[in-house]
Amino acid sequence: MSASPTTTTGFAFTAESVVAYYQSQGYACGAVKPSTKAAGFSFRTCQEIDDAGRTRVVGVVTDPGGSLADGFASIHGRATETFLAPIDALEPLSGFLGTMLGEDRGASLLPWLAGHLGDAYAETTIGAIKVATYTDSPESHTTLSVEVANPAYLDSPGPSGR
Repeated sequence: MSASPTTTTGFAFTAESVVAYYQSQGYACGAVKPSTKAAGFSFRTCQEIDDAGRTRVVGVVTDPGGSLADGFASIHGRATETFLAPIDALEPLSGFLGTMLGEDRGASLLPWLAGHLGDAYAETTIGAIKVATYTDSPESHTTLSVEVANPAYLDSPGPSGR
């Protein structure tokens, strides 16, 4: 997958190429569904169980025009793992940043991610993209996540009826 950064979304690749990449890595991907967080946006998730028995999930969110607007990835520990060590999630989550932002921009975030992975919540920016890492809750460290979002997604209204 070669990067062709898009100035309109801030991401290096299209949603379709991100999904195709993860499918080529053995992830099973679900159907596209309407976003529950942003009106008119859609999302698709992909999942696999890694060799260590941890569940890896990636998701892409597209705007009403089909452009990539947000992406998220998480690693969930094995059933017997009450604490997922950040070092065990660093490689796949940093790889996700490279997949979303391109190798160079993703790699530039590695020191930040390594320093904050496992925090209840931490965020930074790279250009117009907001990058966050978080746990499911401040008390639970069984799932570690990272998310990247552009302003179009962050500024979008929630679906009506919420």
